[in-house]
Amino acid sequence: MGKTTVCRRAVTLAKAAGWTCGGLLTLRAGVRGQREVVEVRTGDRRRLTTFTAGVRQGRYLFDPEALAWGARALTRALPCDLLVVDEMGPLEVERQQGWVAALDLLRAGRFRMALVVVRPELVAEVRRRLAALDPAVVTVTRRNRDQLPAALVEGLEVDP
Repeated sequence: MGKTTVCRRAVTLAKAAGWTCGGLLTLRAGVRGQREVVEVRTGDRRRLTTFTAGVRQGRYLFDPEALAWGARALTRALPCDLLVVDEMGPLEVERQQGWVAALDLLRAGRFRMALVVVRPELVAEVRRRLAALDPAVVTVTRRNRDQLPAALVEGLEVDP
């Protein structure tokens, strides 16, 4: 189980507890490493990566229409109890594309808790951009990944 699975399970537990959830999950799709994006609130899905034309980032070509759809889904996510942004990568942090609007939404604070998946090499920069929020960083490891979803949802219950 990885970072996305932790987020997905946390959403399932939060919804079962009656919390409102919004945001995006990025899932593997297909046998060739393709990705799809899922709107947390509605379950709507779009193919995120393509093999033809798109926005190149590393080994991926991102579908511009799916990126725009995801950005709109993020703006519709608030207000909510649990906001999920999976993930903030080089496309957002270095190139100001993709889900970059999530940074403004996080600063707006119209949620009780946010789970934001960030690649390890980008954590310091994302923390800098969100310094006023003093975000906590939780690293998903083999030792903690099974307990994290419940622990995170428990945080919703104690957060005023």
